[in-house]
Amino acid sequence: MRRKNKILLVSYLCAALLAFGGMAVKDYTDILNYERFINNAYQRSFNELVTSVNDIDTALSKVKYATTSPMINSLCTQIFGRSMAAQMSLGELPFSNYELTETAAFITRVGNYAYALSVITAGGDMPLENDMQNLQSLSLTAAALSSRLTELEAEVGHGTMTVGELKNAQRQTDKAGEKASLGENFKLIESEFPEVPTLIYDGPFSAHLENQKPKLIENADEVDSETARRKAIEFMGVSPDKAAVVGHRGGRIPAYLIGVSTEKGDLTVVVTKQGGVVLSVFDGAPVNESKITPEEAVGIAKRFLTERGFPNMKSSYWIVENNVALINFAYVQDGVICYPDLIKVSIALDKGTLVGFEANGYVTNHCDRDLPEAVIGAGEAKRFVSPSLSILSHELAVIPTDGRFEVLCHEFKCLSPEGRHYLIYVNAKTGQEEQMLILIEDPGGTLTI
Repeated sequence: MRRKNKILLVSYLCAALLAFGGMAVKDYTDILNYERFINNAYQRSFNELVTSVNDIDTALSKVKYATTSPMINSLCTQIFGRSMAAQMSLGELPFSNYELTETAAFITRVGNYAYALSVITAGGDMPLENDMQNLQSLSLTAAALSSRLTELEAEVGHGTMTVGELKNAQRQTDKAGEKASLGENFKLIESEFPEVPTLIYDGPFSAHLENQKPKLIENADEVDSETARRKAIEFMGVSPDKAAVVGHRGGRIPAYLIGVSTEKGDLTVVVTKQGGVVLSVFDGAPVNESKITPEEAVGIAKRFLTERGFPNMKSSYWIVENNVALINFAYVQDGVICYPDLIKVSIALDKGTLVGFEANGYVTNHCDRDLPEAVIGAGEAKRFVSPSLSILSHELAVIPTDGRFEVLCHEFKCLSPEGRHYLIYVNAKTGQEEQMLILIEDPGGTLTI
């Protein structure tokens, strides 16, 4: 090879190496910038969590000395708002490796308890003495949690740890030696979490709900694992060799876990130990295309429920996500829709197959109800609907309160002047507005807010 050609070849190789080196440096810089961005987001969420918990602590410290309903109402409203903010911040942190059940449950519970008291005090009534005692106990818990979180925030601020370390629970090592990660400190908070008072009130996180026995199976006998396996086989319509018991779980509704193989793939069927009722079906396989409409999926789901022994179910609303239609069904008794008896069915829009089933609401609440007579008729109940709304339809419905107590209502589907659909629920006994929902409708389905 001539000397000139050799020089050119070496030059080209050097240029190529420099180009690749530059690309590698750029990629490494991009990774560092991305990690910095993620950690800053975690940092911001953590700071917001600490601020929100501190604000809850402050408001609880004030409310126990408040003597008028307007002041208690104002403080309880603040507590509820800061609880919502804390929940959002907690949800944005990387807790995939942690079960922060105590921290999350306390933040949610204190907010809902404050909301329930704000409803009482909004009408000028004072909380009961027991409510004030509960607030004092919650204040002690909030103070302890606030103090520990503030300490962690100080450590983060001094650079002794980063929020990004929440990604794993391993002890971190740096030039200064070993030190516990922030995740380890959160685990310490959980292990030392103060006792939370038992709260009995009409709210979604009251203690009576946590211990509520499922009405559908409360008097049923316990079944063995083989019976549960057969129940899963019948429910999914597969041959016996396609199902096997893979485990069990405890909790409020103990159940067997049955692995089932179908044409689409493997899924898990959860069967209650008491009564042998299918509680849920999970299929995590992706659905890559849609060949049937959501309306067709509703018909498939309806037929599926009828064939599986749920004949009196009425579909309410559905939503499509990732080529799967999730349809809500409620039980109908004597023409009255019983919304607490809820079953959710997911149908794949490629082949119309079942990919999800969840009957916690139905198993928990279903029973033969002694439905009360409507003291307020539909005609009279219409007077409690705003004259600005046009009534499109009427049904009688049993709806849950926040604490899952039940009330018979007139359900009016209405249209606003702006073209939005509203659901107005008027108490069939008192004539008071019990609930109001806005229907959010788009091509992907319908939701309520």
